[in-house]
Amino acid sequence: MSKKSESKLTKYRILRASSALAKRLPRTRPFSKHGFYEYVRRYGKVIAKPISGSGGAGVILISRTDSGRYEVHRGRHKRKFRGKKKTYRYLRRKISRRYLLQRAISLARVGGRPFDVRVMVQRKSGSDWHVTGMLAKVAGKGYIITNIKRSGGYVLPLASALSGSNMRGNRAHVISTLRQVALAAAKRLSTYYTSQRVFGFDMGVDKNGKVWIIEANLRPDISLFLKLKDKTMYRRILSYRR
Repeated sequence: MSKKSESKLTKYRILRASSALAKRLPRTRPFSKHGFYEYVRRYGKVIAKPISGSGGAGVILISRTDSGRYEVHRGRHKRKFRGKKKTYRYLRRKISRRYLLQRAISLARVGGRPFDVRVMVQRKSGSDWHVTGMLAKVAGKGYIITNIKRSGGYVLPLASALSGSNMRGNRAHVISTLRQVALAAAKRLSTYYTSQRVFGFDMGVDKNGKVWIIEANLRPDISLFLKLKDKTMYRRILSYRR
């Protein structure tokens, strides 16, 4: 049997084929000049990131400003360009592998820093999928990515992050929706990744409380949950691996 594709585009397309999940996915396409022009015109803010790989490596945020300039945010560094042609040429010089474009979501913030939510979904052999852990990953100062190691960010219990954030939605409803959407996504992806017993979803909550699926990880790092004071979720995640 040939190896299943682990590209972010493959996972996106599998999820997008579900009408219920499609509305939870920021629009995504392969990186191209035409695609870049269309997305910055349509959305104003767009993420460019590698099709494969993890850890937030190579993620770039491009924002169109009111003055018609474009701001490119890589790591902690920002550069401004006049016009999309110059911006695109700069991106092409910085991109050496296959990339995709994704509509940028205005994530809710804690202390002025964006955060996303890691949701662990697991199953034991022959049983149903279960959400075994959820936490918030807060970006390091000056970063757009929430990867803890790369940005120097930190983790928070999800309820603490939501209550201390600028999100305007109902916290209990958001947490319930995160669970429901992650479970539906795991069931959908498992029709393709049939032997998979774990998915780690990076999910976004925007300022209005809408839940988004940013990315699905097939080999999620569980050590994030060790960073929480309460180790209950970490122990539960481990119990599903036996």
